[in-house]
Amino acid sequence: MLRRCPPRRHVGFTLVELLVVIAIIGVLVALLLPAVQAAREAARRTQCLNNLKNLSLGALNHESSKKELPYGRKFDIWDAYTWTQAILPNIEQQSIAQLYWTLGEGKYRNNSNEDQNFGPQGNDERRRQARHTPIPLFYCPSDNTPQPNEMYDLTWGFLRGTYRGCVGAGDMYGNRISTAVDGSIPVGAWKGAMGVPKILPTAGRAVAVKLKEVSDGTSQTMMFSEGLVPTIPDWGGALGETIYGNMGGSLYSAYLTPNSTDSDLVWGWCPALRGDTEYKAPCTQKDSGGGRGSDGAHAAARSVHPGGVNVSMVDGSIRFVSDGVDVIAWRAAATAGNAETDALP
Repeated sequence: MLRRCPPRRHVGFTLVELLVVIAIIGVLVALLLPAVQAAREAARRTQCLNNLKNLSLGALNHESSKKELPYGRKFDIWDAYTWTQAILPNIEQQSIAQLYWTLGEGKYRNNSNEDQNFGPQGNDERRRQARHTPIPLFYCPSDNTPQPNEMYDLTWGFLRGTYRGCVGAGDMYGNRISTAVDGSIPVGAWKGAMGVPKILPTAGRAVAVKLKEVSDGTSQTMMFSEGLVPTIPDWGGALGETIYGNMGGSLYSAYLTPNSTDSDLVWGWCPALRGDTEYKAPCTQKDSGGGRGSDGAHAAARSVHPGGVNVSMVDGSIRFVSDGVDVIAWRAAATAGNAETDALP
């Protein structure tokens, strides 16, 4: 006898069931994506903090050997050498330091672009190699760095970076920025960890800060923080010029609180004036003052981290400071020997 089998049924999802499953997956992804992005940003911010810590430790190692902290700017002239070159031997970049062969010279010449020995620029193969070599500690992973700047130019091409040294709560000469009455800003007491350039009788050389001058306490005085970086391949002004001792380049002022909506005041171009549509920080162009380094110019600590900036202190400790920090405490933390009692949270 033949056994009759029932017809075979095809097992599978209906179209409605598939749409429901896809919708559920979409909802789960939408719920998880912000958490994943937040976790990634937290990891990047931690790496950024570690970079700042290592930079401060490099500065302290520099102090151990030179008996002074790195200078904010070696000479009192625009585009001079700065702390980023001074600490290279102390952050395992001795080979790059050697390429800046004019770094150790005690005087500068400024006869032409091919004969500039006061800074890292110049049509010189060794210095050009140093300017073009990425140094990971100079770049925050949250930011789009390093950014190329005029890499086609033999004299000026370099890589923009993230970090800036603290000159105090005024301009880079220790001068008060505003003439308004403000009891939190004692006149003539602005010097930060990167120092205030002082004019010496020979060569206009700057004087660096000695550790004993940090009388407010090394754990209460800021050393480094962050800055935003222009994204155009051409020169966009001093902002982001980590290798040069200019305000907004390797230096920042605590006159404005972190990520302030008030405008930076910088000599040279603001990025928007050069066609940079991605640089969002407010910026005002200063009319003059580039030769001496911008009297009255200031650039705030800024970052792409939500809610604040990373900072390192002179003792090498690190912390995240919110945008809403009290302005008096922020300015107090920027000065090295002002005997303020306010402290960063």
